[in-house]
Amino acid sequence: MTETGLLIAQGAFLVLLYLFVWSLVRSSSRDLRDTEPVVVQQASDARQPVDPFEDELPPEPPPAPPGAPAVAPIPPVDGADADATGPVVEPDVPDRSQRRPTGPSLDLSVTTPPRLVVERSPSLAPDSEYPLEAGMTIGRSRSNGIPLSDQFVSHMHARVFPNGQFFFIEDLGSTNGTFLNGHKIVEPTQLKVRDEVSFGDTVLRYEE
Repeated sequence: MTETGLLIAQGAFLVLLYLFVWSLVRSSSRDLRDTEPVVVQQASDARQPVDPFEDELPPEPPPAPPGAPAVAPIPPVDGADADATGPVVEPDVPDRSQRRPTGPSLDLSVTTPPRLVVERSPSLAPDSEYPLEAGMTIGRSRSNGIPLSDQFVSHMHARVFPNGQFFFIEDLGSTNGTFLNGHKIVEPTQLKVRDEVSFGDTVLRYEE
């Protein structure tokens, strides 16, 4: 090969080598551009985090046109001024301090008057009641407050009379005597609740 041909071959080789290297560099720079993150600039009107209570707030009034007088907000009213037609009626809430238990109540002002109740008698019906009031006599005579048809009872056998706030029983000189709870009395004796007085075959119970 001549010297001229050798120089041409060397020049062609260098050109090819340059093109090869240039293509490698270009391909590498293209790959680098593709792998870089794309930064997108956020627009100025992008959405912001939403306040969870934003919907509960009243919308702001639109701005007033230029030259219009400013309108002051009306303050909220409360209490009795909220209704001009009349006062505010509060709900009727029961006061627990004034509540009382329900059920039947015992009226201590009502008392049962003193009386004699028939326990047993040959002439009086059992459980018959005789109010004492101002007192009465007991015996076989019909003029007595409690007349007894009993052969062992005297005509004016005994009497029951009040003395202050209490009632007493007294024997009126009967033949067979007057007994209080099984004991013969010899002088006026005070009666107590559920005491039993007997004349012959008749037994009466004192109640009040």
